Amino acid sequence: MVKISFWLKKSASDQGSLEYITIGNPKKVLEGKFSGLYSCEFYLSDIKTKTPPVCSITPIDVLLLALENAKINLQCLINKGYTISDIETKQE
Repeated sequence: MVKISFWLKKSASDQGSLEYITIGNPKKVLEGKFSGLYSCEFYLSDIKTKTPPVCSITPIDVLLLALENAKINLQCLINKGYTISDIETKQE
């Protein structure tokens, strides 16, 4: 499991909060529509329900797609005016 932790802050007056993105371990799907592919779960800390699983042919490709999904989510937060910082120093 990969957990990406970051400090999220909307404005200078905002207290900020510790957020995270969790990517589950790739697992081979044995039945159903995605049978034979690898899949991993993708969770965001601000969304209590899980997002649809990421699927691909190899476990490495699944992790790369999940990390790309994390990058897109972080970019959306930046576009909304949030500041994303390191959790230890809280510096951008």
